[in-house]
Amino acid sequence: MQQRSRPVRKRNFLKYAMAAAVMAASITMAVYAAPGAGQESIEFIVNQGLGMGMDRTDGSYYPMNLLAAERNTGFFVRIEPQMLQEEGGAPLLLISNDAGIWYFEDSEYLKEYGLLSFDTSAKKVWDAGQYDVQIDFPYGNRLEEEIIFREMKDIEIWIVPIDGFYSGAVKKAGEFDSSLCAYTSKVYPVGVNDLKWNIDSGEKIAFEESKYDLNTSIGRLRVWKYLKELREENGSDMVIGIVAENMKKEPSAKEAAVTGFTFGDDVSVISLEDGCPSVTIAHEIGHCLFLGDEYENGTSSVSMNMVPYQMKGKNRFSLLETAEGTNPYIIGGTADAAQGSGTIVYAEQYPYDIFSGELIAHDMTSFMGLSGYPEQEYWVTAQIWEAVYQELAETD
Repeated sequence: MQQRSRPVRKRNFLKYAMAAAVMAASITMAVYAAPGAGQESIEFIVNQGLGMGMDRTDGSYYPMNLLAAERNTGFFVRIEPQMLQEEGGAPLLLISNDAGIWYFEDSEYLKEYGLLSFDTSAKKVWDAGQYDVQIDFPYGNRLEEEIIFREMKDIEIWIVPIDGFYSGAVKKAGEFDSSLCAYTSKVYPVGVNDLKWNIDSGEKIAFEESKYDLNTSIGRLRVWKYLKELREENGSDMVIGIVAENMKKEPSAKEAAVTGFTFGDDVSVISLEDGCPSVTIAHEIGHCLFLGDEYENGTSSVSMNMVPYQMKGKNRFSLLETAEGTNPYIIGGTADAAQGSGTIVYAEQYPYDIFSGELIAHDMTSFMGLSGYPEQEYWVTAQIWEAVYQELAETD
């Protein structure tokens, strides 16, 4: 991961129907106000990290509802206050499948978001399968949806603390803080037990000879080769080496600006001195899942996560080719002291912290952008969520 040195959104609305018989027979429906009333649709949003996707053809938003089994889940309805009053107030949420029926009566209207948030704390996670959802308003209107929670593939990650050689000095990594793994669980579509973290419990690996100098490209390559062999031995999906401090590109460099490195094969090394190692871990796992960088001159993977508009990088599948962001709706951050370089995640997309159960009220940028910002400035984009979901979702 490299260290760092809004368009107007359109809305995407469903059709409106008022006849009770039609509503009762429909599978998916949204209720609208009378024509000319200036009100918007009612939309059902199931949120496990990001509520709204973005249509790349026109920039409009839509509920993603790409759901992982056994993951904390929030249920919301987007509705204007006046329409909520016209519908008789707070509705009843009913979720059912062959295994049972669950009722949720309590809800809170979040005025700053225009969302009704259901209290589903009695059942935070859901087994894999298809569920029917009914939202019944007091005056008789009903919203109906079908949602599917899918099993996701396991990812086994081996964390290896390293005592590294820095041009004559040995820097010890110390004990790895396992809480650094929590961020990855927030921003990937995985269940509670789908990320398998194995933190090396033996003696920390020592590369205390000059041939392993982390301030040289050949030294970094030798460390990477050792970890690659370790991955082949233990059969894990990925190995992440942990070093104590940032590295120099070469011993004569004035600044230690290298926060991590990889030569491929799902083996990376990251520095605990990085501004936010928890985000760098998520970033490096992203490369394991074929995600590309979202910063200038990075290694891009446009089929997975298109780089921001007009940004250029190398095509990870053909490094001699230039990859360029061509979609005007995929906008990158300012890449300055205030904001990262990755695709902007807007507050209007309802980013959601699955551990606190709260929405995040400010814009952020993709964790595949430049490093160097606090954790709260990074999140998952809609295109990353959708691409990784397709990679990890188990098929029947």
